[in-house]
Amino acid sequence: GLRLGAYLAGLAAANIAISFLSNWYLVTVLGPGRSTDALFAAMIAPQLMMAVVATALTNVLVPMLAVQEGPLFSAASWTLVQAVLLVCGLLAGLLAVSAPVWTPLTVPGFGVEARDLTIRLTVIQLAGAVLTTVSAVQRAAYNARHRFLWPECSSLLAAAAGFGFLVWGLPVYNVAAAAWATVVRGGFLVVLLLRGMGKYQPPVWGAADLRETWRRVRPLLMGSLYFKSDFVVDRFIASLAPAGALSLYSLAQQAYSSAQLILGKSVASPVVPSLARAAAANDWPQFRRINRRALLALLLLALLVYAGVLLLGLPLLELTFGRGKFTPAQIHQLWWLLIALVGVWVGGVVGQIIATSFYAQGDTRTPMTIGAVAFTLAIPLKLGGFYVFGLPGLAAAASLYYLGSAGTQWLVLERRLR
Repeated sequence: GLRLGAYLAGLAAANIAISFLSNWYLVTVLGPGRSTDALFAAMIAPQLMMAVVATALTNVLVPMLAVQEGPLFSAASWTLVQAVLLVCGLLAGLLAVSAPVWTPLTVPGFGVEARDLTIRLTVIQLAGAVLTTVSAVQRAAYNARHRFLWPECSSLLAAAAGFGFLVWGLPVYNVAAAAWATVVRGGFLVVLLLRGMGKYQPPVWGAADLRETWRRVRPLLMGSLYFKSDFVVDRFIASLAPAGALSLYSLAQQAYSSAQLILGKSVASPVVPSLARAAAANDWPQFRRINRRALLALLLLALLVYAGVLLLGLPLLELTFGRGKFTPAQIHQLWWLLIALVGVWVGGVVGQIIATSFYAQGDTRTPMTIGAVAFTLAIPLKLGGFYVFGLPGLAAAASLYYLGSAGTQWLVLERRLR
């Protein structure tokens, strides 16, 4: 109910605050430059793995596990955790070995030294991505049982551990400490979430749950692997801008994605099991009521937050970043990027409940198809926007892409529910 949503929002906000504190500490100590650009560029492969695999698994597993009972639930959870650890570990190993080949292609504007640093930081962060993806399966098992609080508490404790490592390691390891902090955070999270998995059970590789998971997740993976490489395109283009610009663009994106996470966990995630049960019972009037309430709540909250960015964003940025190696010009540029990314913020927030409504019906193909088409149209739009207006043009094009994708999905969903 409302109390659970308030608790989740508070925990998620504290979690995001620590993540923001980590980024703040990093960029104010080092300053936006090529070393921080290399760190954010090195997140491309790890973030793509988490965005594609972890998000797909969460969207598929929560409805699936919500209808499992007793020993079947525990056996399915442990099998899925071990399967994801094996597959993602192999994938991360292949990406790490081949990083010297593909990494330079993603940052054409970097010099040799910055490219080499990006490769090293990529390899480190891939380990953190594997651990975070495994924790997504654990979180799905909790959420399927309406146990939302401990995963958020665990995330908060893990984030605190990662920030502590960053503060200790930055003077010693420089920007590499930020990459290792992701490994520390992911490892802590996996260990803390083990308590809800029950007694260890060996994997059942021929289980029907594995086959059903693959059947549902496959179209989600194929589609999202394409259109969720959106930030790869963004960072590819931003690497052509002056030193520090990629860091500023990534900070603006992360600020909104972090806030989206808060709203998603406090408003969207708690209604997923209810949507899944309504869909399983073919109770479409109830399904539509749940969807409408969550969508309206998310939209109003998104608009309220953006009004705050317009009215208070600049003084807050000056207060938080107006020290260290951040210049006033960089602070203003960051604020304008936040303004231009309005569509990324609003479209991303409402898109969470729209896409989830498809997944609750067992339909992973429709949102993926719409997202892939929208992404294809957005690529030339982004290139043109950057060529004419620089980073603000890139941000405006990204906004149009997010709004267009979310709006189209909503129209299709409404037509289906009617």
